[in-house]
Amino acid sequence: MNHLKHNYKSTFILALIFLVLFASWISLVVTHSFIINNLDSFFIKIICNTNPHNIAFAKMFTVLGNTSTITTITVILFLILLIAKKNLSASFLAIVMILANLSNLILKNIVQRPRPQVKHLVYASGYSFPSGHSVGSAALCGVLIIFTLYLIKKRWLKILLIIILLSFPILIGYTRIFLHVHYPSDVMGGFIEACSYLFLTLAIYKYLEYKKDLEINF
Repeated sequence: MNHLKHNYKSTFILALIFLVLFASWISLVVTHSFIINNLDSFFIKIICNTNPHNIAFAKMFTVLGNTSTITTITVILFLILLIAKKNLSASFLAIVMILANLSNLILKNIVQRPRPQVKHLVYASGYSFPSGHSVGSAALCGVLIIFTLYLIKKRWLKILLIIILLSFPILIGYTRIFLHVHYPSDVMGGFIEACSYLFLTLAIYKYLEYKKDLEINF
């Protein structure tokens, strides 16, 4: 029981750190901070090029991070969890994805950051910050990493799955920058946003688990 108490408190602290970081990141973007401008320029120079093979890969891979793709995967996974009677896991998945994507939609319309003023290599509408592809892919993979940590027993398989799941949103974010539809700070903001809601939801679930255990022991 003491372990559970310590566990949810440490997760709450982690969630708070990410929420503060995300709020600070929004402030830097809104005020056009030189930190954000320099960061964007630095990573754009590193990432962007005119290599036709890189362009072809980016155009193909970025589709995997589309809202429709992430939503379809989420719904299928949600239904599988319900059929398997993993109701707690299903609700955790649903809450994280709804919070992350809903807040992203709201923030886009509040911040109203225009997309990069260069030729886009793929079609992209709406505002730029935060990156919806980055939020959706990071939130989904974050949930899957949590499931992996809890459910997978074999260490080598656990490590392999975590590496794959971490790589996916990073590659999605890379393609959004490479294709000129997002600034690097949009992508990083999306990752921080996803982590904020992931850890906040996880902390709440751990707290409810602790309270349930407390009632049983009482």
